[in-house]
Amino acid sequence: MKEKLKNEIVEKLKEGIGNMQGVMSTNKPRSTKVIFDKSTNPFEIDFSERGFEVEGERFSFEFIETSLSKNINITLNDGKGLVLDKIRMSKILKYKDLY
Repeated sequence: MKEKLKNEIVEKLKEGIGNMQGVMSTNKPRSTKVIFDKSTNPFEIDFSERGFEVEGERFSFEFIETSLSKNINITLNDGKGLVLDKIRMSKILKYKDLY
């Protein structure tokens, strides 16, 4: 009797978890990919509700605003990658109110 009840509970839990996974997979976070500087040195940025990602590095818009106000350039990939200067940072900030 206990074994039967246990098996029923396990089956119900499996069904519930399966339904939850279906719901969770359909509600993926929104993101928008934008390609900048298509003619010279193109780079892609993935914007989301939490900020954005460039070459595998995640940033917030507040960090970019602070860097821009203090005249700081950001170099990605340990100094070997893309350089985010004033012009690129101001282009990125245009997408701040996207979400």
